[in-house]
Order: sequence, then C-alpha cells, then structure tokens
Amino acid sequence: MRKFKLKHYGNNTPDGEYYSIFLSIDEEYFPLGKRWVFKFAIIDKETNSPIHDEYDNPLFAVAVCNYSQMKSSKSKVVKVTRALLSKEYDVIQSLSEVPHPEELEMTKAYIRVQQRTSEKGKVVSNITHIKRPRDGEWECIESKFDTSIKRELTMEDIQRKFGFSKPE
Repeated sequence: MRKFKLKHYGNNTPDGEYYSIFLSIDEEYFPLGKRWVFKFAIIDKETNSPIHDEYDNPLFAVAVCNYSQMKSSKSKVVKVTRALLSKEYDVIQSLSEVPHPEELEMTKAYIRVQQRTSEKGKVVSNITHIKRPRDGEWECIESKFDTSIKRELTMEDIQRKFGFSKPE
C-alpha cells in the first residue's frame, strides 16, 4: 500500500487550552533559515478524536524552534523536548542531557497545551505552554532570543532575505 505524508498547518486553532497529541517533528525551511516544527493535533478528551474547524479541517498547533545543536538549556527545542519527556525519564538527568527530538516521535503522548495565535506575516497557532506528562506541571516553552550577540550579515543572509537563490 502506498502512503502519502501529509503536511499539517497549525493556523486554525483559536487561542486557549487544549487536549492534544504530539504527531511529529519536521525540519522546515523558512525565509530566515531552517526550523524544527513540533506538530500537535488538537483532540477531544472524551473520544480521542480530532476536533475540526468550521470548514471541517482538523485543528493543529505548532511549536516552531530555531534549528540548533541542542547545547543550550535555554533553547526552545530543548525546552519543548524536556517538557514532552515521560515519567520514566529522570528529572535531574534532563537538566544535563535530553534525547534528540526525533526520538519523541515514538511516544504518542496525550498532553495538554496552551496556544496563542500569532499574526506576524502568517497566521500561526503557536504553542506557548505544555503540561508535562511526567508531573502534570505547566512549562512555558517560549524563549527570548539573546540580542546582545550581533554578527554581520553574510552575502547568503542578504540573498536569502531578498529571496534570491544560488543558481545550480
């Protein structure tokens, strides 16, 4: 049987708190570079079935993280990964090491999330808080970019910013 991998758009969920299931993490390319996108389906707690919008599309929400080497405990991808860890994972160990986010795809945990819609250019249903499955506490996954570190733009940065690509 042939299967198609579907693309989920986290842009149709109203602000609020929801019961959800973690679906996948994808590497996606944005105008300013590569990002990890954690994708969650919004589901009904009683039936574990997807909730749909007025156009009969399933509701999704996302956590968009800068692509990183996961060395900083302040990075959003580390915060999201740590928040999704199950009860079996040692809390103290998670302070110094966390599994690679792609390993979380095997854990289809039902979790609560809070999301707020962002409309900076595109409408995005951004997850802001995750209720940790291991202890039931809410964890804020939002991060502030450290703007004290400045670097000069490279020619590739400038080309990417204006939508130019290298000829192949």
